[in-house]
Amino acid sequence: MGIVVASPEFHGAERLQAFLTYVVEESLAGRGERIRAKTIVEDVYERSPGKGRDPMAVVRVDAGRLRRRLKDYYNGSGAGSTLQIHIDAGGYAPRFEHLDPFEHELPHAAPPSADTQLRRVLVVAGGIAALFALGWFVVGQTFNSARLTKDERRADDVREALFNTSPAKLQAANLAEQSRALLFPALDPERLTLVLALFKRAIELDPDYFGGYAGSAQTLATLAITSPPGPHREELEARAAQRAERALELGPAEGWSHSASALVAMAGKNYDAALAQSSRALVLSPEDVWVRNVDALIALFSGEFERAIQSAEIDGQQASIGDRFPHRNVIASAKFHLGHYGEAIKWYNEAAREGDPISAISVAYLAAAQQRLGETEAAVGMLELMEKAWPGFPIETLFLSLFRDKGHALEITSALEEAASAHRSPAPPR
Repeated sequence: MGIVVASPEFHGAERLQAFLTYVVEESLAGRGERIRAKTIVEDVYERSPGKGRDPMAVVRVDAGRLRRRLKDYYNGSGAGSTLQIHIDAGGYAPRFEHLDPFEHELPHAAPPSADTQLRRVLVVAGGIAALFALGWFVVGQTFNSARLTKDERRADDVREALFNTSPAKLQAANLAEQSRALLFPALDPERLTLVLALFKRAIELDPDYFGGYAGSAQTLATLAITSPPGPHREELEARAAQRAERALELGPAEGWSHSASALVAMAGKNYDAALAQSSRALVLSPEDVWVRNVDALIALFSGEFERAIQSAEIDGQQASIGDRFPHRNVIASAKFHLGHYGEAIKWYNEAAREGDPISAISVAYLAAAQQRLGETEAAVGMLELMEKAWPGFPIETLFLSLFRDKGHALEITSALEEAASAHRSPAPPR
């Protein structure tokens, strides 16, 4: 996106630059459905929607101007772009279009080789990385620094120092930090593959920045955790361990480094080490919501349900509105294992309303909680929805792989089996 707003087509259009930056970053952070004229008025123009000469109308006019500028850009200096941004009429959330440069290689050719597939992934990842390339300058001018917290102002100072030292280092730090927001939901291997490419790009920009390695380690560990046992999973675990070790070498006092190492330990079934390393990460970075999220997840699958709830509740206090963290799902899951099924359902429903990440895991938990409360019909409905969204998903295998205590996995899967059996059984004669 930095390339787009710096193009001749956007020269001198600061407000449109800020508009485009805002909607793209909100969308990439998982808040695209929240983009409205009202939020643009408040966050970009820093006005109250109820004051002045209909500021909402200004947004509509600017959106039209932005669509024309984007069209001019892709017909002009951005004609070779493989990832295009569109703002469709009737809304303000961006739509991203990937133009595959390899689709015309050979008519009726054989399926693409692994190298070609990898190039395609990197092209897409490179396009996403370009969206992140704007950096702090335009955003810093758009938003009022008086509203920033002390920690956020300190982070801004660090970014400014990095920029003055090396713009590439700043870009690497920005890219790694922003890529953390794409890790959830964590059961989409294609998404994780793209995120992994982004962290790889951060490492290429600054091989001495710990964050690229920490993020890469977490992504590889997540891919390993969600993969079946075998050589592929073992390879992922080994690569994750290497990246985590490098992150600790470069950032031994950084909570993110230790949090990544904790997740790698969990992938390797070393739950005690994972809990200890995650505790160390919390001591080093108590305000890092990502570190706290990882701790909540590790505690949940280690069977430390009270700790999982505590970390997740603190997450909820620290997170900003619209952040796509799984803390409500973690609380709901822990409540399930503590036998508080009604509370679990309440938390799952709240997570859905708030736009938290949704996965087969959360839907399975919700169905199990409904079954335990005797709401078999609702549980069966959830199972049918899960099968439509994730057909053939190996939910039982995944739960058995995730939990330290297999009994905790069976608490869920047995409830699901009861619901499925009740659905298959014929109704008793009257």
